[in-house]
Amino acid sequence: MFLESDKVRKIMAVSVVNNGGRKENSMAEKKKENRRLGIALAAIGIVFVLTRLFLLTSVPRGLHVDEAGMAYDAFCLANYGTDRYMTWHPVYLTNYGSGQSALYAYLASIFIRVIGFRPAAFRLPAVCLGAVTVIFGYLIGRETMKKRSAVILAGLITLCPYYIMSSRWGLDCNLLLGFFTMSLYWLILAVKRQKTGWFALAGASFGVTLYTYAVSYVLLPLFLFFSFFYLLWNRKIKVKHGAAFVVPLAVLALPLLLFIAVNMGYLEPIFTPLFTIHRLEYYRGGEFSLANIPANRGLLKMLLTTDLVQYNGFPQFGTLYYISVPFLLMGIVLSLVRMVKSVINRSYDAQTFVAIMFWIIMAVDLVMMLPNINKSNAVYFPFIYFVALAFDFLMEKLPFQRWVTVGIVAAYGVCFLCFGNYYYFHYPEEIYPQQYFNDSLIQMLDRIEEEYPGGMERNIYVDVSDDNVSQPYIYTLIRKPLSPEEWNARRGEHNSYGHYRFFIPEETDESGIYIMYSNQEAMERLSRAGFIYEEYNGLWRIYRKEGQDS
Repeated sequence: MFLESDKVRKIMAVSVVNNGGRKENSMAEKKKENRRLGIALAAIGIVFVLTRLFLLTSVPRGLHVDEAGMAYDAFCLANYGTDRYMTWHPVYLTNYGSGQSALYAYLASIFIRVIGFRPAAFRLPAVCLGAVTVIFGYLIGRETMKKRSAVILAGLITLCPYYIMSSRWGLDCNLLLGFFTMSLYWLILAVKRQKTGWFALAGASFGVTLYTYAVSYVLLPLFLFFSFFYLLWNRKIKVKHGAAFVVPLAVLALPLLLFIAVNMGYLEPIFTPLFTIHRLEYYRGGEFSLANIPANRGLLKMLLTTDLVQYNGFPQFGTLYYISVPFLLMGIVLSLVRMVKSVINRSYDAQTFVAIMFWIIMAVDLVMMLPNINKSNAVYFPFIYFVALAFDFLMEKLPFQRWVTVGIVAAYGVCFLCFGNYYYFHYPEEIYPQQYFNDSLIQMLDRIEEEYPGGMERNIYVDVSDDNVSQPYIYTLIRKPLSPEEWNARRGEHNSYGHYRFFIPEETDESGIYIMYSNQEAMERLSRAGFIYEEYNGLWRIYRKEGQDS
């Protein structure tokens, strides 16, 4: 009997030792796994910094016309508290008459105050929001899939063409992607923790997101309606949580609601010590209609390839690389299955929010007039999330998970190297001049000032007959910014001011200098009048009269 007891004790002791050994091995494996993931995240961070900051001020080449308008408004806000039309802290910018969302300009004004008025200050907010998308995309991945797949998600956001291109220049609407992704994470976290404060933070974040792009006025209400219906269906939200979410959202949305009312003629402009709600020269409403659906049948193809403007995507690479397409389609199916199961079983699944985001954006795009890639930028988070979701599923089902991961990294690494070689080293010269981008005007004005005696003292006429010189006055203000008060006091017809004339007069100014692009009739007239010209970049001509340089 005593012998049997000793045996039992020995067996139990061996069992304890074995279990302890297994636990130690398991903990050691987990530490090793976490170390690998940490190294991978560090590498992603380094690659992100390099891909976003390398040649930041020269790729894309020049400034987009809306980027330039935003930049000068940001200069005015940073130094005078108004936009270029002297509107005090506008809720929405006037830009060239039809308006522009204001948040990017306010962010750029901070960088201008810190590092001065230079192209890096205009583009760094885009870089920062690109980093926000990587960070919060990874965090959403951590909440909805395995750690390894979340790291892959962060890597895809870092390496895919659309994400690189959109986070390197100052287009206001591109902020929507980063802010929507961040807001989505705060909502997921609020539901997980069931704390009133987290719901308030999520509501405030969605409120700020409204200031990124006007399309959000349609997207966010629809997204939040279906998301909160889903939460109520699954009993994952309480009245106090809903109230905590709605209050900051409503406070932040109110100025924009008033802005819409003012511009639809229901209210007069509103002036307060904190902000101004003014009336635009013309208000772009009515861009959504069911009649647009037939024209938008190729929406998905366009979003994955390229659109009519070359700065949004290159057809040889696609927006997410073409190897992503089958995984994207698989991820859409997997997400849909999970969403349907979640709704039928009334079992909460955080990835459902990403699915709702995707279907709402696609539905809104279908009824939008002339949707394009930058207008639809928020859809690229669901896109890349679905690709990662497919990888998450495959790594669970396929053997040799480590080799599958290595294969994914290698394939996207090759794609990135091909894309990076083209984007950084060939694109700036191959696609030049690029529609709506301009750097030549500033350079030509520098040349006139340096090479022509008294050149900047004479009237300078600029040909405005082509998209490549759209709104030329804004580039002169980027070159040498005036205070908004001085510019408004001096500007006249066609926004001409000082010695700058942004039109070609019918009567030739004998002492003037003409910067010409495509107005053949005017160029022939100048030649007949005895003007000589020099070519610039093989595209432009600078005309001047001999004997007028002294």
